[in-house]
Amino acid sequence: MKQFLFLIFLLSLHLALLAQKDSVKPVANKTAVAKPSPSLKSVGAIKPKVDSLKKPLLDTARVQQDSTGIKDSLAKQVLLDSLQLDSTKKALQLQILAARPDTSTYAKYLYSKYLPFQGQAIQQFSQERKRDSQELLFYILTGLVGILAAIRLIFPKYFKNLFLLVMQTSVRQKQTREQLLQNNLASILLNFLFLASAGLYVSLLVQHKHWVNLPFYQLVLYSCLLLLVVYLGKFLFLSFSGWVFNVGDATNAYTFIVFLVNKVLGIILIPFVLVLTYSPEPIMQIATTISLGICALLFVYRYLIGFGAIRNNLKVSALHFFLYLCAVELLPLVLIYKLLLDNLTGSI
Repeated sequence: MKQFLFLIFLLSLHLALLAQKDSVKPVANKTAVAKPSPSLKSVGAIKPKVDSLKKPLLDTARVQQDSTGIKDSLAKQVLLDSLQLDSTKKALQLQILAARPDTSTYAKYLYSKYLPFQGQAIQQFSQERKRDSQELLFYILTGLVGILAAIRLIFPKYFKNLFLLVMQTSVRQKQTREQLLQNNLASILLNFLFLASAGLYVSLLVQHKHWVNLPFYQLVLYSCLLLLVVYLGKFLFLSFSGWVFNVGDATNAYTFIVFLVNKVLGIILIPFVLVLTYSPEPIMQIATTISLGICALLFVYRYLIGFGAIRNNLKVSALHFFLYLCAVELLPLVLIYKLLLDNLTGSI
């Protein structure tokens, strides 16, 4: 039974194989039609036919390949964009870190806008600054005021009689003069005060007018020495003349009047020296005019009172006294001024 069934299975399998071969084979009975042989041009022109079944597959593969290439190019572009963005972010972070000051150490002071250590170096040439300090002059003026205050406190009577003598008549002048002559220390101090204040006044006036180009304190020293030489020479000349011509009373009276006016002038010039030192230009002009007017009045007063004192002791006319003033007092001053002006302007 089993063998019979096996034989039936083999027979059916054989029949199925035969039926499949017959369906695949072309029909043999059809007559073959003779076709002309194609030429070379036709052979070259013949394009290979693509199977209609395979063409959609090829198109699909080509589309898949193109889509894959586009995706790859897009992926590469995205990668390049991300790399460029990362580099831009890194550069920006580096700039932020470079601009951010270090506040943890002392390096934070290097980023101050007032201390541009990180900036570009600037080359600059500057001249040495010349200090124009008036501290020493302030102390000198303070010393002059201190000396005047000390004389006023220590010798009040002498200070009072000094100004009363200028306004008194000739009858009472002799008594006041004897009282003043008794105090030699106050007289010496006031003479020293006159030299200092008059020297400062002359120096400030010369510097303001730009007559000479000398350091201020050197000019003060020259002015004080010039006044000292002038009035010391006048005192010696008058004393010698009174001794030679036996007119000691007249020369002593005239000498007393000269130095009396100098003491008063030395006191009056102190406020003007302060004004000339620390005042602006318009006030300096006014102070200079007023001080020169006071000096001129005091010198005229000195010559008038001196002529009166000499005429009481000697028979001297006004012409002789004028010749004395021109020959002994005015001419030496003019010669000294001319000599100093020529030497100082020649050395500038």
